[in-house]
Amino acid sequence: MTAYITASLLELETPVTDPVVTKGLSCLKSVIEDVKNTYTTALLAYTFSLAKDTDTQQQLFKKLEDVAISDRSHLHWSQSESAGDSDSLAVEISSYVLLAVLTTDSVTTADLGFANRIVSWLVKQQNAYGGFSSTQ
Repeated sequence: MTAYITASLLELETPVTDPVVTKGLSCLKSVIEDVKNTYTTALLAYTFSLAKDTDTQQQLFKKLEDVAISDRSHLHWSQSESAGDSDSLAVEISSYVLLAVLTTDSVTTADLGFANRIVSWLVKQQNAYGGFSSTQ
């Protein structure tokens, strides 16, 4: 919940120096080492991208790289490798990673290539109406 609220405040351009944001980021940073959940890792990566905390963001990206599901042209994340894993959850996780990549201060050509692979996978998940299976 802290990550959602902190990210929302940062999206509203609340300064990182605001006491609520500072305390939220501090609380989140204290648990990063213990996070094993891919969804939470992706959400934290986005939150710290919004906060312009590149060191923490890179630490989270490293965790995400270790669990990425990749082929030559597509890249995505899933909560588990089980066949019963929700497609909508994989879309949401991958979308948070995409937002984290594109929210950095200076997006490089390598970042754009990385993002392109995520977008390529996301596009394949669209239904006939252009939407996705019931994501938030």
